[in-house]
Amino acid sequence: MTGTLEQKLFTELDEGNVIQYVEQRLFGEKIDSLTPHIERKKALAEPTRYSIVYLLYEYGEISRKRLAAETGRDSNDLQHHLNDLLDTNLIAEIPAPEDADGRQTYYRITTLGKQEIASDIEHIVGGLAHENRFRALGDPELVDERSDSGDRRRALVAATEEGVEELDNRRRDLRSRWKDFQQVASQE
Repeated sequence: MTGTLEQKLFTELDEGNVIQYVEQRLFGEKIDSLTPHIERKKALAEPTRYSIVYLLYEYGEISRKRLAAETGRDSNDLQHHLNDLLDTNLIAEIPAPEDADGRQTYYRITTLGKQEIASDIEHIVGGLAHENRFRALGDPELVDERSDSGDRRRALVAATEEGVEELDNRRRDLRSRWKDFQQVASQE
């Protein structure tokens, strides 16, 4: 940054224009800006929306029907969440894959969505350790081969069967805990 631009930025800050200061220091001449960045963070601050983006990070692309089943949301409630994610460019609506039901709507995660989730994973799990936990899981309706055990999720790229099994066991455990929590919460 040149001395005069830097001086101008500090003058902006001294005059109380912190938003302009952050906009220039963080985003400068880049493609993004502070307002849409904050809107994406707001969209991700809601657990269902964050979970949808996370599922898309794992699956790559997924049908609306599968999202409804995985989130336990009815169509209207799910649409509200999908609209917020679409509006903030975290996900995109795509045509149905070749071998899929063309009457269904499909979604994929965008590059911005991938960056948000990958950043969180790196900060939570640390480094590249998350790559061993899952590399790319697929929507069961879009993956040709399913395991004999009835497990609908299959790794699309090289991953150990134990890693996939471990992830699925963890998912089942979390779902069980969530159901227990919902039951306790509904009794209060």
